[in-house]
Amino acid sequence: MEQTIPPRVLELLEWPLVSEELRKRCATLPGAAEIALLRPLDAPRARARLRKITEMKEMMRQEEPLDFAGITDIAPLVEMAGKGGVLSLEQLAELRDFCRASHSIRRALGERGERFPALGEERHRLGDLAELRGLLNESITGRGELNPDRYPELRRIASELFTAREDLERTLRGLINSPRLEQALQEKVFTSRNDRYVLLVKTAMKDRIRGTVHDVSASGATCYIEPEEITPLNNRVRMLEGELRGETLRILRALSQKAAESGPSLAANLGVIAMLDFLSAAARFSIDTGGSEPVVEDEPLIELFRARHPLLHLMSPSSTVANDISLGARRCLIISGANTGGKTVVLKTIGLCALFAMLGLHVTAGPDSRIGLFSRVLADIGDDQSLSRSLSTFSGQIVAIDEMLGAADDTSLVIIDEIIVGTDPAQGAALARAILESLIETGATIVVTTHYSMLKELPAADPRFINASVSFDMETLRPTYRLITGLPGVSYALEIAEIYGLPPGTISRARSLLDDREISVEALIEKVQRFEREMSEERERLEEFSRRLEGERDEIDGLTKALERRTQEIREKEGIEFLEELKEYRRLVTERITNLQRMGQRDAAKAHEQLRGIEASIRSALEKGREKRYLHRYRPAEPESIRPGDRLFIMSLEKEGTVERVDTAAGEAALLLGSSIRTTRGFGDLYRPLKAPAPPPRAKSRRRAGVREPSAPADGEIPPALQTSYNTVDLRGMRVDEGIDAMERDFDRMIRGGIDTAVVIHGHGTGAMKSAVRSHLPGCRYAAAFRPGKDGEGGDGVTIVRLGI
Repeated sequence: MEQTIPPRVLELLEWPLVSEELRKRCATLPGAAEIALLRPLDAPRARARLRKITEMKEMMRQEEPLDFAGITDIAPLVEMAGKGGVLSLEQLAELRDFCRASHSIRRALGERGERFPALGEERHRLGDLAELRGLLNESITGRGELNPDRYPELRRIASELFTAREDLERTLRGLINSPRLEQALQEKVFTSRNDRYVLLVKTAMKDRIRGTVHDVSASGATCYIEPEEITPLNNRVRMLEGELRGETLRILRALSQKAAESGPSLAANLGVIAMLDFLSAAARFSIDTGGSEPVVEDEPLIELFRARHPLLHLMSPSSTVANDISLGARRCLIISGANTGGKTVVLKTIGLCALFAMLGLHVTAGPDSRIGLFSRVLADIGDDQSLSRSLSTFSGQIVAIDEMLGAADDTSLVIIDEIIVGTDPAQGAALARAILESLIETGATIVVTTHYSMLKELPAADPRFINASVSFDMETLRPTYRLITGLPGVSYALEIAEIYGLPPGTISRARSLLDDREISVEALIEKVQRFEREMSEERERLEEFSRRLEGERDEIDGLTKALERRTQEIREKEGIEFLEELKEYRRLVTERITNLQRMGQRDAAKAHEQLRGIEASIRSALEKGREKRYLHRYRPAEPESIRPGDRLFIMSLEKEGTVERVDTAAGEAALLLGSSIRTTRGFGDLYRPLKAPAPPPRAKSRRRAGVREPSAPADGEIPPALQTSYNTVDLRGMRVDEGIDAMERDFDRMIRGGIDTAVVIHGHGTGAMKSAVRSHLPGCRYAAAFRPGKDGEGGDGVTIVRLGI
């Protein structure tokens, strides 16, 4: 399907103004040049370009747009080098900057390829240019000079030239300051003539200096003389300067040759980067106009939601009215309504959206919009209230419509503003209807504006037509610029004439001349429009109410989450306070143990009672803390509800078990922990989960046969641990194998002594002992669970182990 857009249509749709807005957003001249080359695309290429613009927008929203600094139009330089020309140092520096920027863009696309796959495809079209980039980077310094480190011969010549000039200038300064020439010199300075150093000598005294006269001043009072003493030095400088130019030319020629060899890659990269810059400009334009990527359908259709004219949106984003526009099975949209109501703006919005889709640009409508690709857009737009004033006569419109009838087919979009005006209204209406019926027979999609009542009646007789109107607020006597699909519009010609100051008598006489039928039809349309407006307002109120409810629900959800966070913070705070209390208890215990060694039997018995009181306080605090930690997950089990097979939580052990036997008389139940451990607990120690537990994940066992696997480390399973000489395993200073053996022996001793929590001190060091301990514990027959130490316990330098067999 060949797609065409006549230049006249582009002018009518104000494409030149849109393209200028796109050019303003380009970062490079090559990118701006791409806009003039835009042509309609087929559906696959249009979808691909739309997707790239969408990804470019997302890249910009993430504050990481592509950087086009250093990209210039190098096409003339590539062409010049390709023809054997020698590029200047400045031109080669421009190529170097292009290669650097090209490499930077290529790297950026590669890094973001997973997030932006459509743009990532462009990376594969960019050549690496590594050889030329490396050569130019090494050859040209940051100051834009040839690098003497790369070219030793250039360095040698430059060094010798510097020395020769110093010798020459030293000799000249000696001559200037010599008493012999003091009277002859016009000024005590030296300059150059014909690329040779000379002295400024008074003409009357030129014979005092032996040498060559190179110039005379305009007044004739000064001669520019090269003293014979410096002639050999001047010759030396000139010779070295010639060598320097020759060597420089040789280097530039070699670099230009390398640039010529890379010419195809340079040109290809320029084309890709120019397109990327254009896509970037199109993305910025989409952001600025509220555009989005539409769904491109295979068949011609128009379904735009919240569509806006892009230029009007740029001028006044907050006041531009968005409209829903739909054309599918009904192929002709007849828009009527008040003058100055925005009918022409709607036409141009439709035409521009169709044009944008053909060119692969985002449409200025919502992201849920759908549009098909038309083979051509045919338009005749001209109205005093149009954005670009373009008056059309009856004969001119007939010529334009005749061309449309000859070109239209089922893939064409036809746009006509005020169809058939400037002639007898009755004949004009009949002609307009005949034209629309002929156009719709071609299968074209048609959008027209009109004031003819005959055309407003067409949709009632032919389902291929549909009415639409731009609404008018009778209370304010102002247009709303909103499009209402399905209803014809009222022209409100008399009301608008009255607004613009036509005498009341004239308005009254006009009303009396109106046909009764026309008055009743207009009144009926106005009444229907009023009902439609009231329904729309009610719908907006319901939507607003729904939004408020949604907002309140989100607020409640937020408050609920905040409450949960606060509850957790309180629990953590209580845990910290409990640790501080444990520290104080530990201090008291240590103090009492120390005092015991100095006390008599009576005092020792009293201290023993105090220690028993401290122990009871700690146990009570542990029980309270334990319940607080678990009551949000478990509730006390009712004794009468406990049955064999129930899964219950044992608060004192902080473990779940399965009920095997219930002894109601004794008030206790026997439970199985794991696969072999059994325990009997009173009903008061048993709690039921608030929610049914999820089945545990099946994991590959790492334990030896017959050895119980400890649970994974979890802070909630092991309460804060108090270090004592009875429960501490200190492995510091030991070898790994020696430490593991010592830990196993101490665990065995502790279990036999009734100790259920061990503190293993391994320190930090190289981390070898810590790693070995924590790797060994999952297979250790004595360890039920373990975790790293917390603040107040020794931190990560210790491991807290719950013991059990």
